[in-house]
Amino acid sequence: MTHLHAGLSPETIEKAHLELNKNPDLLHQDIQQVRDMIITRPDIGFLRTDDAFILRFLRARKFHQTDAFRLLAQYFQYRQLNLDMFKNFKADDPGIKRAMIDGFPGVLENRDHYGRKILLLFAANWDQSR
Repeated sequence: MTHLHAGLSPETIEKAHLELNKNPDLLHQDIQQVRDMIITRPDIGFLRTDDAFILRFLRARKFHQTDAFRLLAQYFQYRQLNLDMFKNFKADDPGIKRAMIDGFPGVLENRDHYGRKILLLFAANWDQSR
């Protein structure tokens, strides 16, 4: 499981423990509990169930497994119901490139002083008529 902590400073790991209820000793168990819930939703095609992917949803729901699973299921259900929106979802797609130029949200390379990613949006550049 150490690969799931790759790139995180000791301070960030401690912050995750305090603010997200993340317990490194239970990490594998938390991930497996979410993974075990997948069989309860055979109507959804879960395309990714690897540890790192499930961990994103656990973090988003402060390591509450049921809430993390609900979010994961909603994510894949939305993608399943909107296939046309995601079928050509690649960075080199002309529409995606145009959205990036227009100011669609991007993620900065550097993180803030807490180690969090920074989302950047130039709303003034966004041409919503396209």
